[in-house]
Amino acid sequence: MSIQQLRNSHRKTSAIVHIEELLDAHHRKNIESIVKRMEGVTHAHFNETQHHLMIVGYDPKRTDSATILMRVRRHHLHAQII
Repeated sequence: MSIQQLRNSHRKTSAIVHIEELLDAHHRKNIESIVKRMEGVTHAHFNETQHHLMIVGYDPKRTDSATILMRVRRHHLHAQII
């Protein structure tokens, strides 16, 4: 791990987004892609066995879980942070 990565590692946190709708693989990839492009988001992926849960890593100095949740809900999904 580089010095820069060590300096930035304390800035990362994660949120779990619970999506009520049953999404197929195509729609899950689409939502992941949308969230990954958000400023401050470091990663986003759905759980491999529980497809209604998306894990999102982000820098809390650049975004927050409420902003991530609003972006998901913009796509007419019923979602919440758990």
